[in-house]
Amino acid sequence: MNILIAGASGLIGQELIRGMDKEHHFTVLGRHKDSLRQVFQKGIISVSWDELDNLDATQFDAVINLCGLNIAASRWNTEVKNEIISSRVQTTEILVQWILKQHAKPHIYCANAVGIYGLQNENDTEHLDEDTEIDLSHPKDFLSEIGIRWQQPLKQAEDAGLAVTTTRFGVVLKKGKGFLGKLYPSFICGLGSVIGNGQQVLSWVDSDDVVNAYRFLLNHPEMTGPVNITSPHPCTQKEFAKAFAQSLHRPLLLTTPAFVIRLLFGEMGDCLINRGQKVIPKRLLEAGFEFKWPDIKEALEHSK
Repeated sequence: MNILIAGASGLIGQELIRGMDKEHHFTVLGRHKDSLRQVFQKGIISVSWDELDNLDATQFDAVINLCGLNIAASRWNTEVKNEIISSRVQTTEILVQWILKQHAKPHIYCANAVGIYGLQNENDTEHLDEDTEIDLSHPKDFLSEIGIRWQQPLKQAEDAGLAVTTTRFGVVLKKGKGFLGKLYPSFICGLGSVIGNGQQVLSWVDSDDVVNAYRFLLNHPEMTGPVNITSPHPCTQKEFAKAFAQSLHRPLLLTTPAFVIRLLFGEMGDCLINRGQKVIPKRLLEAGFEFKWPDIKEALEHSK
């Protein structure tokens, strides 16, 4: 397939290209062509957003949009929140308009996150999946608002008859990068901790399974609509912390009260650290997809 990836320089984009560059031909889209060329090897075509209108949309079998400001990059305020949403909505709108203007028919794969379902409390035992009802008019929290706003520009593509798949990611685990990269310094020094009572649920997925899931979706184009890309076995924060410390052969002795996280990071810390969601990849499992690393202990041993 001939595939365009927008936002390819992030963790997921790099993993997809590294994992499937022998199977597909990739063009990467980003703000700075020179930066893209530094990240990707020869054979990967780099295009800047300024050049998009000159790019033939009809040559692509699939367009993957992974654009979006890192939601954990800084403490949330009104300006940061607006940028988090606009970085997702505007790039999706631009891509959809570019495709429709050229009467192209690629399969659109747009990233999203499990946050769209809304945060759960510790006593919520129900799991969330693609059939979970989402009140699109009344987001439960900011994470839910991000997800809802992110998928809204795709309706125009769906109304035009294009195939659209929305990939809802959990926390992606990759050795030394992203979530694990940020936690590694404290855990390797024996300073990892349980947050609060540690019962908030973490919906996660190994980076290898992200690549395998995308390979599966590309081979099953009939799977349109929302698809959760998360391990079938979400874990609690305490289970994650114990498994990560064990994988690094370090103790887990500390507890950080939830109010400390709230004081340090505000709403962002409350949403991303103090609370969680129990999300299941129902559609992938029903379609016969098999996860390589479904267990958090094995996944962290593999990623250490």
